[in-house]
Amino acid sequence: MSTPYGYGGRPQDRPAPPPGVLPPPQAAPWQQGQYHQQGPYQQSQYPQQQYPQAQYPGQWAQPHPGQFNGFQPQRRKSGAGRVILLTFAIIAFLGITLAVVAVILAGGSTNPTADPGVTGPSIVPTASTNPQQGSAEEYLLKSPLYQAGALPELNCPAEDLADGSLAAQKRYYEKLFNCLNDAWRPVFAKLGQNPPDPGLVVFDQPVNTPCGNFKPLSGRVLAFYCYGNSVMYTDVKQMNKAFGPKEDLAYLLTIAHEYGHHVQGVSGLFYARAVYVQEHPDEKLESSRRNELQASCLGGVFSKAVAKSYPLTNRLEEFRFQASNSFGETPDTPADERTHGLATSQGFWIENGFNIGDNKACNTFAVKPNLVK
Repeated sequence: MSTPYGYGGRPQDRPAPPPGVLPPPQAAPWQQGQYHQQGPYQQSQYPQQQYPQAQYPGQWAQPHPGQFNGFQPQRRKSGAGRVILLTFAIIAFLGITLAVVAVILAGGSTNPTADPGVTGPSIVPTASTNPQQGSAEEYLLKSPLYQAGALPELNCPAEDLADGSLAAQKRYYEKLFNCLNDAWRPVFAKLGQNPPDPGLVVFDQPVNTPCGNFKPLSGRVLAFYCYGNSVMYTDVKQMNKAFGPKEDLAYLLTIAHEYGHHVQGVSGLFYARAVYVQEHPDEKLESSRRNELQASCLGGVFSKAVAKSYPLTNRLEEFRFQASNSFGETPDTPADERTHGLATSQGFWIENGFNIGDNKACNTFAVKPNLVK
């Protein structure tokens, strides 16, 4: 029996989408007073509609673990005044998504749902097209995730990263990981999902995963989420090399971004995009950017939920600077390697998620291309 996607048979028998391409981040140390706000972005209003969930479950193929495609972007020269570029490996679209949690806070018009006095972007994207009912495109634009509301405010004081050792990073991540699980569980329940909590591996020795084998400092991978086993992996040595133990907010943004990919998997957005890319291969790069920017936005939503207890409220300028300078692609990144978006785009979306503090802020599939460069 045919489907709206042109595939017959069981979802798991559909052909796997082509490997995805993932990008290079950039790191810069936090220095007081270096953050400068960008220009305004236009606000849009999101229609408060409810979309049926029953038509979507089971429509998209589950990932096939073990597919991996390595990638190391060209190394760039370092020097005074230049940003040090760190790179993520490219992983097959169905296997793994790497952290590119980069953000530039671009100023924007405020939204009534944002806190008074908020600076930076605060838009709620609106779908402006009417795709075929039941299609992957419709789900990307109208996923029930966007109607699931805000995350609960959590009591989640950060652990001290101390010397950045394996033991110290494990304590930091495990505390934050428990908070991530507590934050997103109610959202999953609203979506009618009750998945087991994802796994977490903090490594400083080689690891074997369904998405490939990794060595510390190999390929300049900071962290990744493997859809093959729903586990997040973080490289202790790479994080220390990129940020050291003092820049804890980079660690927060990294793990929150990776958990955003888990949310995309549980909600079905990951699988809808896999089908969409099969149907629109010419949009693979732009779709990848929309996907990664959405994960960053979801990370911003989580950051808002822990802002008071972490705490972030007295470190917002540092948070914004770290978010805007830690990762992301640069204007000189080759066009065919721009899979996560420019640092300015990454920053816009993580700040948008933080300012709105609600999942409706993260419909990156509904906005115009200029916001997902």
